[in-house]
Amino acid sequence: QQEAAKLKAELALVKCQALSSSAETLPRGQIVVQSVEGIDAKSLQAAAEQLLSSLGDPSAVVLASHGGGKVALVAAFSPQVVKEGLSAGKVIGAAAKICGGGGGGRPNFAQAGGKDAAKIPEALECAREQLVKGLSD
Repeated sequence: QQEAAKLKAELALVKCQALSSSAETLPRGQIVVQSVEGIDAKSLQAAAEQLLSSLGDPSAVVLASHGGGKVALVAAFSPQVVKEGLSAGKVIGAAAKICGGGGGGRPNFAQAGGKDAAKIPEALECAREQLVKGLSD
């Protein structure tokens, strides 16, 4: 079972490293807002942290995944993004509500869950809009 968990985590990291090339550059930072298939919440968290560190500061990462009828959402923000007034907890909380769930966390890292996987694109767009507004001139 530990071996399976380790493989899932490695798969999540590989998938998310590929996402760094899809980073969107804004006037005051880079963002990645993506849905990643087949990754559990714990692996999604590790992947978001890894992706954030590879993008550098200032950057923000919001990832979503679903499986087993549940939605997992994670947001990781670098220190400069937090200084710009953005909070991972607030961004992820608003996205989770769209998916019929809830969650939150610290200004630099937050996670949430939801029930409606069909709403993931709408939830991610909500998160993206908040990031674009907060990191644009």
